[in-house]
Amino acid sequence: MIKLQHFLLLLSLSALGACSALQPTADVDATDSAPVLAQPDPQPVESDQAEPDAEEDIAYGNFTRDQLETALLSEFGGMRGYLPQAAENYYELALETGDTGIIRRAVEFASATGNNDALLELATLWLQHEPDALDPHLIVGYEFLEQALYMRALPHFNQVLNLGGNVDFTAMSARTYDLDDRQRDVIATELESMREQHSDEATLYYALAQIYDQSGDTAAGRAMLETATERFGDNPRTALLEAQLLQNAGQAGAAETLLGEAVARYPRHRLLRYSYAQLLVQNDKLRDAAVHFTELLRLTPGDMETLYSLTLINLELEEYDIALEQLRTLLSAGHRVNEAHFYLAVIFESRDQLADALHHYQQIGPRSNAFLSAQRQIMRLFVAMERFDDATRWRQQRSISTPELGPILPALEAEALVNAGYSERASVALDAALTQYPDNIDLLFARALLSEQQDNLPKAEQDLRHIIQLSPDNARALNHLGYALAVRTDRYQEALELIQRAIDITPDDPAIIDSLGWVQYKLGRLDAALTNLRAAYSAFPDAEVAAHLGEVLWAMGEQNEALEVWQEALTKQPDSTHVQETMERLVPAQ
Repeated sequence: MIKLQHFLLLLSLSALGACSALQPTADVDATDSAPVLAQPDPQPVESDQAEPDAEEDIAYGNFTRDQLETALLSEFGGMRGYLPQAAENYYELALETGDTGIIRRAVEFASATGNNDALLELATLWLQHEPDALDPHLIVGYEFLEQALYMRALPHFNQVLNLGGNVDFTAMSARTYDLDDRQRDVIATELESMREQHSDEATLYYALAQIYDQSGDTAAGRAMLETATERFGDNPRTALLEAQLLQNAGQAGAAETLLGEAVARYPRHRLLRYSYAQLLVQNDKLRDAAVHFTELLRLTPGDMETLYSLTLINLELEEYDIALEQLRTLLSAGHRVNEAHFYLAVIFESRDQLADALHHYQQIGPRSNAFLSAQRQIMRLFVAMERFDDATRWRQQRSISTPELGPILPALEAEALVNAGYSERASVALDAALTQYPDNIDLLFARALLSEQQDNLPKAEQDLRHIIQLSPDNARALNHLGYALAVRTDRYQEALELIQRAIDITPDDPAIIDSLGWVQYKLGRLDAALTNLRAAYSAFPDAEVAAHLGEVLWAMGEQNEALEVWQEALTKQPDSTHVQETMERLVPAQ
């Protein structure tokens, strides 16, 4: 008797012969023909015929039994959702057999699983067996395009055109903005050569127009676009490209007008209307943009990303009632969930509904870009509601669920407490956190700043020196300690050495240059102090730097210039205590 396993294989050969009908999942594109496997012609088997030896290597056409089993198991595995293993099996089988049908099927599985490396290797193998096959040239071309290997992609795209296929060359020109002009010139020369051979390929014209514009040759770009329009007629794509050229040339108004007219001609073209709406947003015409996003939603009611864009506009316009309902719709659809929670929290907080705001901040997941910001707001709201124990419990729970936040959350809690005037509670929180994380630089710095506020310079100095011991090149700690010594003690030489170390590490930091100028003033080196303070104020016209610069000018007899510096600073920062205290200390005395 034939073994059941062999019988199943024989029955399945016809299915493998057209295995495109056996799709691994609905996500696999199986439009290409599948491997056609040669079938043996089984002879009738008498009931008393001897059973074949189990170890006999039976061949089925060009394939061994093991290869057929691999193909069958891969097909069935793909049908049941085991795509990665099925893709790996077909990949190995393609390399082993070199059969173009198997290679095609392996390509389908590699594409379905997003394995670009395997896709490129398989398509290259396919070309070795079928050099004039269109699909592998297209695959290899786009894979090289993804890797920014443009000159390696172009010969394959050219062959696709030779074989009667289509290529969108604007997929390349959309990626060449970051290239230097020389590289773009090489690509443009190759595209021009291809355009001479394939003058009916419109996207070659569009791509060349973009590349010329990227290289600063706007005239050549406009000329190429005009040629394309004359040859292929006016269409939404030419309108989009022309608007882009106008925008790049600084003619935002003309680009807006052109797109508006194009939208009127092609009212149902989504990309055109979306681009117009985006341009209106850029030009700060939010209400006009909202009209077009609303129309886009009418055209495609289920487009949640368009709804999200419209929601952001309504938030900016302070149309909170409308935005509230839109955010709830996004939540119901499971789209942009973290962002929806964040903006709902912002709305509720603006309405002083702190408990509701807190609830939504707490829903934001750790993978969201808004997560840390949400944790800061949670701590702030707990403190604002005087729910100190809840703040601590939240911090402890989050530290367990997200261990990497362990040392960050106490700093956020302490920040919230300090800002609300609860300095002693903040000290307790930081002391407890540093017991657990004694060498955490952020926590040490937070406690040093708090100690300074509490006029506890010894404790601040201890923490800052601990940071410097842990990180000798920490310019921020070096500068902060040096400045603290210059302001709060007469240890000026020691302060100068610390600040000099900091400026050797980051010589262009205006805050450190300001510290250097100030300690030089304390040491009586007025000329050097003035030079450095002028440089710091020019780079960073802050009120505290202005107070220092003005005081040095005053000491050097330049009272009029000192007053001008102070007045300028007060115009920008009228509540600056640094300038006010300096003027009160110096001006009445004269």
